[in-house]
Amino acid sequence: MENSLPMRFSEFPFLRYILFFVLGILLYPLLDSFSPQFYLGFLVSLFLAYVLLLVVQEKWNRFLVRPWLSVLAYAQLLLTGAFFSHLTDSQNHPQHILHREKPLTGYVAVVLGNDEQKPNSIANRLLLKSGFEGKDHFPLQGEILIYHRGDAGLQPGDLLWVKGMPQEISPPDNPKEFNYRKFLQRQQISHQHFIGNRFRKLGTVNEQPVEDLFLKIRSGILREMDLKIIDYQANQVAKALLLGQKKNMQKDLSEAYASTGAMHILAVSGLHVGIVYGFFFLFVKPFRLSLGKRILYLSFLILIIWGYALLTGMSPSVMRAATMFSLMALAQMKSRSPSIFNAIALSALILLAFDPFLIYAVGFQLSYMALLGILLFQPLIVGIWLPKNRFLEYAWQISSVGIAAQLATFPISVYYFHMFPTYFILSNLIAIPGAFLIMSVGVPFMVLAKVPYVSEGLGWVVEKLILLLNQLIFAVQGLPMAKISNLHIDPVSIWMYWFVLAMLLLLWVMPMKWQLYTGMLALLVFGAFHFSKFVFPSDDKELLLYASGGGFAMDYRQNGAVFYWEESVEEADLSYKVLPNRGSSGEILKLPAFGLENNLKVWLPKGNGTVTFTGAHLVVSPVATVKAVHHWKNEQWMPLDFKDTIPVGTNAIKINLN
Repeated sequence: MENSLPMRFSEFPFLRYILFFVLGILLYPLLDSFSPQFYLGFLVSLFLAYVLLLVVQEKWNRFLVRPWLSVLAYAQLLLTGAFFSHLTDSQNHPQHILHREKPLTGYVAVVLGNDEQKPNSIANRLLLKSGFEGKDHFPLQGEILIYHRGDAGLQPGDLLWVKGMPQEISPPDNPKEFNYRKFLQRQQISHQHFIGNRFRKLGTVNEQPVEDLFLKIRSGILREMDLKIIDYQANQVAKALLLGQKKNMQKDLSEAYASTGAMHILAVSGLHVGIVYGFFFLFVKPFRLSLGKRILYLSFLILIIWGYALLTGMSPSVMRAATMFSLMALAQMKSRSPSIFNAIALSALILLAFDPFLIYAVGFQLSYMALLGILLFQPLIVGIWLPKNRFLEYAWQISSVGIAAQLATFPISVYYFHMFPTYFILSNLIAIPGAFLIMSVGVPFMVLAKVPYVSEGLGWVVEKLILLLNQLIFAVQGLPMAKISNLHIDPVSIWMYWFVLAMLLLLWVMPMKWQLYTGMLALLVFGAFHFSKFVFPSDDKELLLYASGGGFAMDYRQNGAVFYWEESVEEADLSYKVLPNRGSSGEILKLPAFGLENNLKVWLPKGNGTVTFTGAHLVVSPVATVKAVHHWKNEQWMPLDFKDTIPVGTNAIKINLN
């Protein structure tokens, strides 16, 4: 490992390619107004210029041309990333439902997935085929979410007539609230529709034959799990760990795995695909086979890996693992050992070429950063201590993997989940061997799920192993300070963290003064920036009323401190709508309040007046202190007109005070 890091960057071509391709994807929102013809014309022009410079260099051997060759090559990669994003973005199609101005009386669509049970309905995903306005029909495109109450349920491939018009998914009601609309748009889903029983099945079509086949196989395995893994929590963990199905997991169970840092074993990823891949190497060693048999065996293994990926739902982490193991198998066909960093970059390039919007998926980001952390930091960490005891060495190897992965993924986890598992090293010592044992029995159980007696026995063993694992995970969760909550980090801090980490890595592997000075300078600038915000806080006074369901939640900011009041706010609304914005500040104190018969009066600190909330209106006293009022609309603050009272709607209200 130490010898591989000092290599020149030019030895990892796919790392260069992926950097500029990703940059093109990230710049796509600024370029989405361009037409496909513009992208193609620009790409062709860049390519012709590149070919012309190649000819000039070959004929006259002009060294001054070489830098421009690199510029043109990287410009083509950048533009290709933006172009692929444009092609993938279904909203650019003129027949997309987003472009419909008139309401629909109904539409025809194909069911794409299995039903998902929700508290009051059943969810599914539809692909639109045609829309109706009265008796007129026309082609219609796009994917939507529906919530129905059909007794028979829906199956992939069902062709439906649905009455009514889908609603565009609403933007967030509060600043820094989880943007559910953008999350679904990146999956090419733009609308949702609560249809109840207002639909009719017209027949069945073969829209996605391969996916539908694996969806049916998965449904059959899930039914067998329901029959043979009786304990409810064990059943849920089995579905998550073996098949990646954890959407309907009990809150206390998912919270236990998340707060202990063991949630990664419930998201089918490289660990699971690696176990499946390694299982077949127990019986046959490809390098001992002749070339023809080796190619045949490894091709069969690639099909098995992708079959398992399809069976588990093709999450970003499992696609990354399947792509990487496929590249490894292809290399082994010729008995080659390619650079792991080139393999990582190539796998990312392949996945992003098929779906550029995967770059925004949390699973994709965590999967690649965790793998890079393990490859870069684990050999250095494990070399700090070399225990002679075999058991201690095994425990230290697992612990070093967890530490390396946490080093790389820490800022992403804090950014999205706002918490840090304190005992992640202990939980990994339990979870990783536990997952290996469960997979070792669970995979044969899935293969033999229909075989009488054998499947019952395997199911019983899987259930007991999971029950033991659950008990140990709950025990770790019960330890004092099992997690640190309400953590927040901004994107600039994320990049600064990774920059400093890279400098420290270079300093460790190749001790040179410039890495030390660069890292220290970056830390100094970053620290000075945050220290200045702490020492010289803004003296602006700001009142923020959150849109928090049926409750009341308010923040008052002054001199860097936050004073709050909340009442009758549900825990889910507090977590997703209020805390992401409130938790980004420093000191947080509660305001005094007094509830009257029809309103609530809250006293602002330091004699700055009162706020009276009547349900439909907000009154700030004295009114003369109100400088400006804005409401949160379409993900930005918009001015709001008011007189003596401020109307309260479904969006957050911000009041700037004198």
